[in-house]
Amino acid sequence: TCTEGAVVTAECSGEVVSSQSYKGWFSLRLLCKSSSVKVVLYETVNGEMVGEKSRVNVAPKTPGSEMWPVVTGGNFQFFFQKMLPDFQGTNIPRDTAYTSLTKRIGERLKQLRSYNENAEIIYLIVPSSMTVYPELVPETYGELASETRLSKAVDAINAGGGIAIDLQALFEEHKNDEMPLYYKLDSHWSDYGAYIAYKALFEQVAKTFPEAAPRAIDEFNWNPGYYESGDMTYYLAMSQSKVKEYAYYRTFEFDAPSAITSIKRYGSTTQLCYSNAVTEEKIINTKREELPSCIVLRDSYSTQMYDILAERMNKTHYMGMWGYRWDQSLIASEKPDYVIYILAEWNLDSVLYN
Repeated sequence: TCTEGAVVTAECSGEVVSSQSYKGWFSLRLLCKSSSVKVVLYETVNGEMVGEKSRVNVAPKTPGSEMWPVVTGGNFQFFFQKMLPDFQGTNIPRDTAYTSLTKRIGERLKQLRSYNENAEIIYLIVPSSMTVYPELVPETYGELASETRLSKAVDAINAGGGIAIDLQALFEEHKNDEMPLYYKLDSHWSDYGAYIAYKALFEQVAKTFPEAAPRAIDEFNWNPGYYESGDMTYYLAMSQSKVKEYAYYRTFEFDAPSAITSIKRYGSTTQLCYSNAVTEEKIINTKREELPSCIVLRDSYSTQMYDILAERMNKTHYMGMWGYRWDQSLIASEKPDYVIYILAEWNLDSVLYN
């Protein structure tokens, strides 16, 4: 921790690295040439040093078997290393994969509309924070690729008659908003990032179902504060309860159906890790016939819009997390107005080949 608004500087083995703090927290990326190094730390506010210099010995923590590699970015932003192939464009499949995707979506849309002639297939593929904030990625990893799996998948989906909402372009418009689009210490998007996508999703849905238009941002409470941090803190072998995440926790300002208000997206109101309850298959009925119905195929990114998506639907059938199988018998039985995919950019293989 540090003084809020401070620039924190570290001197280590001739290397000088500085970082702007975020809400009283800071992170610095230093090269460790031995088992431990001596670091001189100090902070400045408006160019004036605050307090005394600190001299500390630092050493990397030895990751356990469950630890995932984590990249320290700028401005107290952390990334999973598994975001790198998409960032660098090293995982783009052959064109035949996209041709097959286009064909598959066309066939599925035909099947879907044999039961419900106005039905749609919508994809919300959430770009990773590396993709949206390439300027915060250490120079070691190069620049954001000019062509990525995400951009090619969006084109292939739309070519097949599906609707792929271009969240990368949308997030670039909102990347400097007051509320962050992503958590700093968790791999997921924030409640605010999910709201931006929700708004785009239901603007699309409202073209057919006007009553399902998205709720305005001021219809929600945005509760700022320091919350128990998420998965990246765990994978960095740090205490999630001691290393806090400054975030905006979204709650309803309006009276929602009890089927929605009973949802517990997170483990508690003091932490940002999703609860076990939202990982399972679940059907949510709000008993409002003027609204549409949907089946949602998803990964853990669905958590941040789990309640607000279902609140704009009459019936929402959430499939279990990380399941993307197209179940023709289920679709024939339920005849949904929408089949909606919600998944992270790094999970694109789940729809490219299924």
